[in-house]
This record gives sequence, structure tokens and C-alpha cells, in this order.
Amino acid sequence: MFKKQRIKVYLVCTGVGIMSRGIETFARECFNGLKGTEGLDIELFKGAGSESSNEHRLWNLPRNSNIANFLGKCIRRNGYVVEQLSSFLPLVPHIKKGKPDIIFYSDSNIGYQMYHWRQQIGVPYKLLFSNGGPCGPPFSRTDHVHQVAPFYRDIALNAGELESKHSLVPYGINVPSGLPLFDEQARIQIRTKLGLPLERQIVLSVGWISADHKRMDYTINEIASLPDSRPYLVMLGHIDENSRDIINLARRQLGENGFTARSVPYEQVSEYYQAADLFVLGSLQEGFGRVYLEALIHGLPCIVNDYPVMRYVLSEQGKFADLSKPGSMSQAITDILQQPRSPEAMIQRREYVRERFSWESLAPAYMQMFHNCLAHTNLSVSVS
Repeated sequence: MFKKQRIKVYLVCTGVGIMSRGIETFARECFNGLKGTEGLDIELFKGAGSESSNEHRLWNLPRNSNIANFLGKCIRRNGYVVEQLSSFLPLVPHIKKGKPDIIFYSDSNIGYQMYHWRQQIGVPYKLLFSNGGPCGPPFSRTDHVHQVAPFYRDIALNAGELESKHSLVPYGINVPSGLPLFDEQARIQIRTKLGLPLERQIVLSVGWISADHKRMDYTINEIASLPDSRPYLVMLGHIDENSRDIINLARRQLGENGFTARSVPYEQVSEYYQAADLFVLGSLQEGFGRVYLEALIHGLPCIVNDYPVMRYVLSEQGKFADLSKPGSMSQAITDILQQPRSPEAMIQRREYVRERFSWESLAPAYMQMFHNCLAHTNLSVSVS
């Protein structure tokens, strides 16, 4: 066991308050889930939102602003990189004043700045990189690596990385108390509120609405291949210039009354899970896939690609198919939607997440990882 000592951790994620990708929702929930843990002082540094004694808003040029995108083109990068670079100097005074033991981060651009200028800043903090992206080895610009799935940890170790530099601890998630919603009248009320069809089955897909990584075009075509009584598709996630082609494809393939594509605040997403019958995601690989846990928390069956990370996250709770092939998702959708909704199965899905991924279950492993980051020994931590 680690020696008991109080650790000060700065959790830095400038996207918090600006957008809600996986790493932003992880940072938000990680802070909420770990604050109050015995032996830990944790502070959150974010790009937007209200401030408090342990939540700080860093000045930055947001990635979705015109000036950030213009400057990104000037340096042959993008607005996201500009957001990271612009937030670094405002972070430095906080580091000098607070003298954290560890800076915990997921964005490699700001991480490199903290690594490159550490000596000049004059605070001997350790850098802990959360590899949820994921990135591949070598990890030469950080002190310790938070691996969220065995697949990527093993890639690093097979490339010659020291085992003591890598801790395997999955993403945590907040699991509400009580049971998932399976009351049909309550679900009808939620659908009415959201403007979703009351009689049709609903398939939900959450992620960047584009043909890239999340492969929303594949999902649209798979649902379009189903018979006339096909389910209604809800695509929920970040919408940008890449989304236009996806939305136009959905109009052609599903019709105006066959789908919706929306971007909503993270705190509203749970209502869409409650309104849905099934969760699908067309991506062929994921760094972790917190949306799978969100779906399970609300009792939804999940159709995903058969990939080691998805197997690790979902285990027996997932429906796995080769989503690189046409017809695989549509067949899986048909198989699941033909089965009646089971309250017992919904409860089992939520409890699976509570036992394996809740912050209450994982807080000791995160504390062990923080101590390992400081230790410079061959200690390691692994949560299966």
C-alpha cells in the first residue's frame, strides 16, 4: 500500500465548459467524483463556466471562435491547438502560486508546454497524461500515463515502455442512485417534451455527427436498409461543418420524419437515453467509450463493433458485431428490437456500471495512480 500523504492535483482541461467530448465529460466528472477523497486536494482548470475556490476558468481563445480558427490556419494547425496554446500562460500563475504535486491532463498540446517550460516555471510538479484519445508510444514528454484500457497499455509496454510508468485505471462515471426509467408513461412524457415520435422505436447514437471516427453515415445507411417499419434515429452530438453532409444523407435515406440530429448541453443528454430503446455507435475503435457506460446506466442495450476496448468496457453487456461490414448493424438492430424491454436486464446493466466504473469503486485506484506518479519506483496499478 502507498504511504498516506496529502496530494494536490491540478486537473486541467480547457474544453470543459466549451464542449462535451469524452475527455471533457471525463474531466468534469473526475473532478466531481474525486473531490472530497481522503488525502486528495483536487482543483479543476477549465475553459468556461462559473468559478469557485477549487474551480478556475482559464482565459483562452475557444476552439470554435473565428479568431482561434484563423490563427490555427496561420500556424498550420487548428482552433483546438490555439485554444490549448492560449490557455497555457494564464495557467502558469496558478501553478506558481498553488504548487501542485501533479498536473493531470488529457490534451497533449498544453501538456507539452507544461513539460517544456517546467524548469522555467520553477515548480517540480509531475505530469500525468490521461490517454483516453488515445495516443501511442513513446510517452517521453510526461512522467506517468493513465491508461484507460488494457489494449493501449499493452501497446505501450510491447513498444518498450516501462511498466512502472503506466497505470491501468478505467474512466469513472457518476451512476445515479435508484433504478433506470422503464415506466412507459414517463417515457412518453419525455418523448413529448423532446419532440420525438411516441409510437416508433428509437435508436440513439451519441458522438460527433460526421462520417469520420463515429461513422454516422454507416449508421444512417444501416437503418435505411431496414423495412418500412424501421425505427427512428436520433443522432446527438457535436455539429460542425462536417455534419452537413451527414444530415443531408439522413434526409435522403430516412426522410425528414425519420431522424433528428441535435447538439444539446451535456446535462440534457440523459433525457434522450431515457426516451430511447437502443443505443448504437458505428465507430470501429474507441479510446474508451464513456457513451457506452451512459447508455448502460439508463438500461439501454448497446450495439458496438467487436473490438478489444469495447469488449473491456461492455463485457457481457454488449451486443458485438463486425460493423465494418454492411448489414451487420441492421441485423443486430432487428434482433434486439424484436425482444421485449426487460426491467431486469435494464437494472442489471446499471448495476454492472456501478460495480465496475462508479467513482466510489474507482477512487482508491485513482489515489494509487497519483501516488505511483510521484513514487519513481516499480509500483503499478491495474484495474481489470
